[in-house]
Amino acid sequence: MNETVWGTKPWTGKLIMLCALGLATLFCFWIGSHLRVYTGRELYRFLNWDMFLAWVPVLLALLLDGAIALHRYWRMRWGGTVLIVLIGMCWLLFYPNAAYLVTDLIHPFVHYRPSGRFAEDLEFWYHLFLFFNAGLLGLGLGTYALSSVQQHIAERYGSLIAWIFAAIVLVLSSIGIYIGRFIRWNSWDVFTKPQSIINNVMMIINDPSELRFMLVFTGMILVISGIGYILMRGGMYMIRRTGGYSW
Repeated sequence: MNETVWGTKPWTGKLIMLCALGLATLFCFWIGSHLRVYTGRELYRFLNWDMFLAWVPVLLALLLDGAIALHRYWRMRWGGTVLIVLIGMCWLLFYPNAAYLVTDLIHPFVHYRPSGRFAEDLEFWYHLFLFFNAGLLGLGLGTYALSSVQQHIAERYGSLIAWIFAAIVLVLSSIGIYIGRFIRWNSWDVFTKPQSIINNVMMIINDPSELRFMLVFTGMILVISGIGYILMRGGMYMIRRTGGYSW
């Protein structure tokens, strides 16, 4: 049985992580609300929606836990497999919404209005801490969602395949974040406007300057999300081999 760094069973580590992520979310809500009162301006209400979307892959990962448990213990066959595949596809589409919160760091540059020495302006720190916390929250939500699915992959196919899967997901997520930030497509547009997304992506590929920007941006996001994933995942689980596999 794998154990967490708290010396407890894996599901307890997941629960602790969920509680920490919940507190970080509430802290973002509080800072955003306080900043609106402090400035008298209607600022950053969109962040509430972005945080909700960032929680979606975590909720889907929990649904996937339940579907796999039903498939395993109640011996559901085709129906269980179809359910797992459908949830997994939705999880992959919504997964980029977690680390997408990192890119919201751009907004203080747009909405903060400096007066004098900005480092001594309390409002500046409200703006900064709100989006710094939101960025960490996004990395944490992404870590939980991916690590949970990676665990299931490792149990079935082994540790090496699970890490290859995680790497592929992080690459696809980085591309998805670029599409969401600059082309402004949403996860559900894959179902409603697939041809438009393909056309936009092809336009970028055929434009050298746009392609370079996309590659550099997605590369930086990949490094940030990858490092964040490894560091935060190490805080959730001890990476060691015990019996069957290590993950």
